[in-house]
Amino acid sequence: MSFRRAFLCLMLPLLLCITGCKGLWSSSQLSDVPLNIRVAPLGSGLYGISGETRLPQGTQLTVVAVRYLTIDASVDADAAQFNPTPTYSILAYQPVKVAKGKWQTQLNLWQVAADGRYQESWQLEQARLGLSLKPSEDIVFLATLTPVDNLSALERQLAGLGQRLASGAVRSTPEGQRYAQVNQSLALALPTGSTTPPGPQANEANFGWGDRYLIPQEPQNPYDLEFPRERQTNAPPLPGEFLR
Repeated sequence: MSFRRAFLCLMLPLLLCITGCKGLWSSSQLSDVPLNIRVAPLGSGLYGISGETRLPQGTQLTVVAVRYLTIDASVDADAAQFNPTPTYSILAYQPVKVAKGKWQTQLNLWQVAADGRYQESWQLEQARLGLSLKPSEDIVFLATLTPVDNLSALERQLAGLGQRLASGAVRSTPEGQRYAQVNQSLALALPTGSTTPPGPQANEANFGWGDRYLIPQEPQNPYDLEFPRERQTNAPPLPGEFLR
């Protein structure tokens, strides 16, 4: 064995060890990227949601307000027995982008019923669904990193900058899909008060579109397609016009 080959045989394990230790050291030195959320009431069901983060400029978040619901067992015991898992209602949502280390948006959680009362979205649909729902005392405000399928690419981008998403912000769906999210819960009562009822257009079926499965009638043809009773020209008839 030549001296050069022997030298490589001795140095190769050492180089591999140094490389592995260097990668481990680099990973441990990554700093957590802050991602927080703050909620402030602005009046009449309007809330301001904001936060600070070191995510890249233009990173998109989706801000959502959710109230959890259960079937009221005192009204419909059978339905509550067969549906023990709480459901939820999305009261409002809004996409927002990071700009200069900050993000902010507003959510309006109240809607106006046909009689002018302020209500949440699930209250407007409760009678049509035929269910008596019992709302939770809290509303959960969520800020989710979107799109969720691009989280690994974002993590690689952050690693190149010496950063990483905080472990507490990274979560997984039951299907194993990873996403980043922060939340804040506030105890908020149901809407009260009323305002001017919405116009007639807002109460029309399917927001004025009507029953989309019905074929609309065709408009009247503006042109007269009936065969003329008299000849429209004084030119002599062509041979092809004679009856054969």
